Amino acid sequence: HETTANALSFTLYLLARHPEIQEEAYRSVRGLDFEGSGMDELLHGLGYIQQCVEEAMRLYPPVYVIDRVSLAEEELQGHTYPAGTTWLLSLFELHRHPDLWEAPEAFRPARFHPDRKKQYSRFYFPFGAGPRMCIGNNFAMYEMLLAVGWILQKYEIHTSMDSLSLNPLISLKPGKVMLRFSGRVS
Repeated sequence: HETTANALSFTLYLLARHPEIQEEAYRSVRGLDFEGSGMDELLHGLGYIQQCVEEAMRLYPPVYVIDRVSLAEEELQGHTYPAGTTWLLSLFELHRHPDLWEAPEAFRPARFHPDRKKQYSRFYFPFGAGPRMCIGNNFAMYEMLLAVGWILQKYEIHTSMDSLSLNPLISLKPGKVMLRFSGRVS
C-alpha cells in the first residue's frame, strides 16, 4: 500500500503541475460510470489515465533501486567481480537516461500510448524485475487507475510547488506534497 500511495502522490502532483495533461485526462474519464460499469469496461475507459500513471512511475518509480547477487564471476569494463558480488541497479536513473528516453525529465504520458509503448518496454521497470518483481503489480495498477480516474472526475488538482523533494528509503517517497483539490463544475 505504501508504494501505491507514493505513486499516487507523484501522479497527482505531476497532473497538478501540467494542467493541460490533467484536462486531457479529465476529458478521458468525464463520461465513465465508476459505480455502474463493469470492471472490464471501466478499465478499458482508463487508457489515458494509465499512460499518466505509467509516465509518473517512470519519473518516480516506487521501487527505485533493485539489487542482485552474481552467481558466477563477472567481467565488466575491464574489471573482474567475484561470485557473490551484490549489484545495485538504479531504476530511477535508468528511467531518466538520455540515451534511452527522449526528453527524459519531461512528463509526457503520450510515450506510453499503446502504439509507442513497445519502444520503451525494455527500459521500464517501475515494479522491479525478474523473479522478485512486485507480486501485487497488477492490483496496484488497477487501484491507481481507478483512484486517479475517480479523483479527476470529481476534482481539479492544483499546486504551487515548483519541485519536489525526494525521500529515498526502501521505496521512493515524495517529501511534502502540497495539493489543493477544488470540486469540478459540471
